Amino acid sequence: MQVPPTGKMARTYRYTFAICAALLLWGRTGHALAVEPPRAATTRFDIAQGSLDDSLKALATQGRVQILYPPRLVADRRSAGLRAELSPVQALASLLKDSGLQAVAVNANTFLLQRVPVVVVRPAPPQPTRARPQGPVDLGSVQVTGSHIPRSSLEHVTAAPLTLISRAEIEASGHQTLFELLRFQPGMHGHHPVAVAADGDSTSQQPFASAGTTSLNSLGPRATLFLVDGHRVANYGLISADLGGLTDLDAIPLSIVDRIEIIRGGASAIYGADAMAGVVNIILRKERDGGEVVARRGVSSRSDAKQESLAFGFGVSTPGGGSVFIGGDYSNREALYGDQRGWRGFDRRIDGLGDWRFQLGYLNKNREMIQPHCPGSARAQSLRCLFDPTREGTLQPASERASLYVHGHQPIGDATQWHADVRLSDSNQMLRGAPFYGLVELTERHPDVIPGSTYLVHAFYDVGPVRNRNQARSLDVSTGFKGWRGDWQWDVTLAHHTNTVDNRIDGLVRDTAFTAAMIAGTYRFDGTPNDPKLLAALSPPVESHGKASLDQVSVDMHGPWFHLPAGDAIVAAGLELSRDALLHRPDALMQEHDLALSPQKIQIDEHRYGAALYTELSVPLLPSLQADLALRLDRRQGYGSKTSPKLGIKWRATDTLTARGTVATGYRAPSLYEQRRPSLYEGVEFVRQTPQMGDCLYRIEFDRDTAYCLVARSAIENPELHPETSRSHTIGLVWAPTSNFSLSVDHFRIQRSNEILPGSLLDDAEAFPLSGERDEKGQLFGIRDYFANVGRSDVRGWDIEAQYQFATQRLGDFTLRFNGHHLDRLSRRAYEGAPTRNHAGHGAPDRTVLVGVRWNLRDWTTTLNLRNLGASRVSEPGEDCPERNFAVRHCSSPGSTTVDLDVAYTGLRNWRLGMNVRDLTDRRPVNYVIANAGYDIANDDPRGRYFQFSAAYRF
Repeated sequence: MQVPPTGKMARTYRYTFAICAALLLWGRTGHALAVEPPRAATTRFDIAQGSLDDSLKALATQGRVQILYPPRLVADRRSAGLRAELSPVQALASLLKDSGLQAVAVNANTFLLQRVPVVVVRPAPPQPTRARPQGPVDLGSVQVTGSHIPRSSLEHVTAAPLTLISRAEIEASGHQTLFELLRFQPGMHGHHPVAVAADGDSTSQQPFASAGTTSLNSLGPRATLFLVDGHRVANYGLISADLGGLTDLDAIPLSIVDRIEIIRGGASAIYGADAMAGVVNIILRKERDGGEVVARRGVSSRSDAKQESLAFGFGVSTPGGGSVFIGGDYSNREALYGDQRGWRGFDRRIDGLGDWRFQLGYLNKNREMIQPHCPGSARAQSLRCLFDPTREGTLQPASERASLYVHGHQPIGDATQWHADVRLSDSNQMLRGAPFYGLVELTERHPDVIPGSTYLVHAFYDVGPVRNRNQARSLDVSTGFKGWRGDWQWDVTLAHHTNTVDNRIDGLVRDTAFTAAMIAGTYRFDGTPNDPKLLAALSPPVESHGKASLDQVSVDMHGPWFHLPAGDAIVAAGLELSRDALLHRPDALMQEHDLALSPQKIQIDEHRYGAALYTELSVPLLPSLQADLALRLDRRQGYGSKTSPKLGIKWRATDTLTARGTVATGYRAPSLYEQRRPSLYEGVEFVRQTPQMGDCLYRIEFDRDTAYCLVARSAIENPELHPETSRSHTIGLVWAPTSNFSLSVDHFRIQRSNEILPGSLLDDAEAFPLSGERDEKGQLFGIRDYFANVGRSDVRGWDIEAQYQFATQRLGDFTLRFNGHHLDRLSRRAYEGAPTRNHAGHGAPDRTVLVGVRWNLRDWTTTLNLRNLGASRVSEPGEDCPERNFAVRHCSSPGSTTVDLDVAYTGLRNWRLGMNVRDLTDRRPVNYVIANAGYDIANDDPRGRYFQFSAAYRF
């Protein structure tokens, strides 16, 4: 099923392309007005002879540019010095003359050093005079995430483990969304839009916030901070009780992403709250000489799950040395449903685990089936009225997205530059579920009651399937100035971010309307057509609105502080001011708790101010020993101040072996998303009496040893929440015996305290003292759930990365990459006094391996990626294997291996033609957890073998 553009969205597209056309025309006019290219500013260089490393650092300081290179590249090289008035480009060329090195311009004031390639002369036919554009240069490690201090050399070894995903790897992955790309990275856990929409409850029939995100080290989205170009963005506008604030990764198209940097381990000392597990920095494209248009089309081997996209990017220089980059993206994806895949469903007889579908029909007072009853089209499912809601639900949402991105910068004078960014996105997602179903208590006078029946298990096929539509719109705007004052660089930036979501749900059942129809006997179950007006009153559309916004002002400066024998100590300092706000307006039926089997939701209109001061110091203690220190003071309105320190050490034991490590503390203040009640089906129920409860107002004894209390269950907010805190460390080794090979092995540990978790006195009376509702005599009549700072977690594991490159004369160049993640332990304690259980390997793999081979041969580039996941136990931590699984020896879901292939051809001038095949072997998902109905939504791709074809034209 395709999602047609709405009228509002269609207007957005027209405005988008009108703006693009105007900007492109302006860019070309700028070229026409420039009669001659502007001359680069010259500088008087005074560089003494000595090592090339020292000369390059002097040139970078005097010329106010960044020169990036691995220190090993310039080791043992000498420079004759330079005394002349030249532009930085001319000065670089003079210093590098006869050195075997060359400088590649990354942007107007950043250069990357690399070896001059050895040219192998081969006979070739005459070529056209117009040169073919070269492929993109991999600049994945130019900018180091995890520090506010820019480096004068490109350091391959950072104190904290860092994973880089370059533009070339993004193109070769075949992924079309940022969510898909990141969730398959080792150490990342995917939170699928279908799972997020369930609001943390796999049995929920009320889909809600439909957004896709990921998290590091199994600590959830609350502990992973997402940045765009080093700055925070607004969270998704609708809130998730289970996951908190989300960053909707699908709002950022991959076509405008230059590279992604993942820093693992605590980073609150640098970036503040939410960075306890790590940081993902998404760096957008800034410059391009010319333009590019890319068209993609994908389809599964079963001719479904189709997807089309069209993207463009255009860069132009402006008079005076500035530039403008414009990027746009449109994509349309077809939905995929459970009944389109044979492995999906609760009928697990294929795995020897039985049939777990349930019957629709009449039950007696003991809830035993006395007569099946199939409403409407349910008869087609099974003659026995067996109902499987997963067969009718969404595996992959239908979606339609459009985005526009503009970046520009312009020098003002000799030492100042203005910069600005604008990013717009509009996203529609559609999810579908089975018709609403539940257990109906019949009245004796209802016309459809049969003798002996008390209840009816019924699915409302006449109302139609449950449908959830989300329209999310994002606006990100930033502008500022940066420049130099002596040897110091400064930057002042103002930013505004918003994410607005409109949500509509059809197919739910209104409690009061259904109760009235049951009493009156006007709603019929026997197949008699129900009045359309009654159905409209029974299932009205449910509409909600959410808006998250973030306003920021940041001031940053950095430069050399003092000199040591081993080099300059570099310091960075900054100030950040912020205001984040959340507007959440659920439908009145949600607020009034008038939807059957659905948790109540509340209205929120809150904002909060924050401020932070930070400083960093990079000190070369010895030529082989460097220390990085960071300290950040954060203040959040309502939660006081918190100081977060971090220490990083890097020791080069030999020329090829480096030891590194970090120690840090972190914190996370309760977000506006958590100032709400947990998801809970409120009502009256019997709970078993325990000594912790004391006396009950309504107590029922079924026998001498068992007593139950009749209580009202509800949920409340907790205004006394406190920040979560954490301690973390990493320690590792990096071995690089040659310039073509590197291997890093790192161990990490993150301990989180005061975790915010939901609970009640049914869990522990001391941990949740506000939970019990009692009368004046102290008798319990109600139990309230709420969020409290009660949890602890301890995660430990290993990260391994390796890369090997080699070139041949006849067979081309090869690059081999290995990334691995192993979770040793994931200990969680729900509250003080509760048992601590190890969750590693339970319900999710504790091992992920990603192996890639890239082969370049003339005009062909072939990439093969292999992803391996470990097995996962089906039992809960601390519990035995379920009997049904033990009987057939299926106590662990097996590991899996998928293979992806990408082939690209650049032999046609200005063209890049590509084909990507995901899941080359078409692996059938296998999962032995009954509730998962056939597959692991976090790790499996339900499409199976998937083909994608692309064509890119560069001009």
